[in-house]
Amino acid sequence: MESAFFRVLGIVLLLLLTPSCSKEKGEVKGGPGGQPVPVVTALVQQKNVPLIIHAMGNAESCLAVAVKSRVDGEILRAAILDGQEVQKGDLLFDLDDRPFQYRLKQLKANLDRDLALLENARAKEKRQDVLSKQNFASEETLVSLVTARQAAEATVAADRAALADGELQLAFTHILAPITGMVGRILIHPGNLIKANDANPLVSINQMDPMCIRFTVAESHLHAIRENHAKAPLTLELFPNRETSQPLPATLLSLDNVVDRQTGTLSLKAEAANANRRLWPGQFVTITLKLAERPAALVIPAQAVQTGVNGPFVYVVKDDNVVEARPVVLEQEGKEDTVITSGLTVGEVVVTVGQWRLKPGAKVEIIKAKQP
Repeated sequence: MESAFFRVLGIVLLLLLTPSCSKEKGEVKGGPGGQPVPVVTALVQQKNVPLIIHAMGNAESCLAVAVKSRVDGEILRAAILDGQEVQKGDLLFDLDDRPFQYRLKQLKANLDRDLALLENARAKEKRQDVLSKQNFASEETLVSLVTARQAAEATVAADRAALADGELQLAFTHILAPITGMVGRILIHPGNLIKANDANPLVSINQMDPMCIRFTVAESHLHAIRENHAKAPLTLELFPNRETSQPLPATLLSLDNVVDRQTGTLSLKAEAANANRRLWPGQFVTITLKLAERPAALVIPAQAVQTGVNGPFVYVVKDDNVVEARPVVLEQEGKEDTVITSGLTVGEVVVTVGQWRLKPGAKVEIIKAKQP
C-alpha cells in the first residue's frame, strides 16, 4: 500500500513540474489565451500630395508708429480714446498753439517791413539807372544801389522761408494720425508739457489690416522655398490660436537674408487680410506653407506611425497575418496622411488601430480595412 501511495505521489509531482506542451513548437502567440489580436489596417498608397511645411509664428503689425510731438508745448485735448481705430489724417491731439500764433504774426510783420524796403530799393535803383544813362550820376552809385536791392530781395526770401516754417510749426500743434490703424493706451494725457521728439511717445498706432506674420522654418527647407517662391508667390493657411475653423489665407512676402546659426532656422514674413480682426498683434498662429505638388508619394494614415526608441515605425501585416515592426523615414506629417520616403512599398498593409496590444511576431485578425 505504501509503495502504491508513493508511486501515485511521484506521478502527480511529475505532472506538476513538467512544462505545458499544449502549444506546438514554433507557434506564434497572439493576444491573451493565444487568440489573434483584432486590428484595423490600411494599404500603403501612392498618390500626388502637396508638399507642406508646418510652422508656428506670431502676428505683427505691418506698420507700427510711435506718435511723438514735433514741437514743444502743452497738450490741451486728446481727440481719441484708448483702443480706438483711426484713419490716416485723423486728429489725435491738440497742443497750445498761442505761442506759434504770436510768432507767426511777428514773421508776417517782418515780411511786410522788408517788402516795403525792397520796393524802396527798387525805386532808387530805377531812378539811378535813368540818371546814369544820361550821365548825371556815377556808375559806382548805381552798382551800390543794385547791391542794396539784391540784399533786400534776399531778406524778403528769408522772411518768406521763416514764415513758411512758422506756419509749419503751427500745423504741428495739431497731431494727426500718420497711418490707418488702432491706437493703444494713451501714455501722456492733456495738461502735460511735452518736448519735440521726446523719448516717450504720446500713443502708439498699429496697422490692423493687412496683418503680417513672422515665422521660422528649418534651414533645410531654404532651397525648396526659394525655388518655388521664384516661380509664383507661395500661399499659406493660418490658424489663429489653434482654431479649427476656416483658415485664413496669406501670401509669403519675403525671406530673411541670413540663417540663424544658433537655431538653424530661417525667418519668413507673410501678409494676410484681416478685415474681421481674427489676427491681433503678438497673437500666436499655426501655419501651413504649401510649396508644390509631390507626385507619386508613398502615403499612409497618420495614426499608423508609432514612435520607438529607434525612431518612427509601423506594424506591417504579412500574408500569414503576423505583424512585423518596420522602421520608416517620414518626409511630411499631416493630420490625416503621412508621407514616407523609405521603409514601405505600395500595397503593403499597415496597422492603424490596435497597435498598443501588438509586439513583433504577434498574430492579428483584421476586423476592418480602410479602402484606398
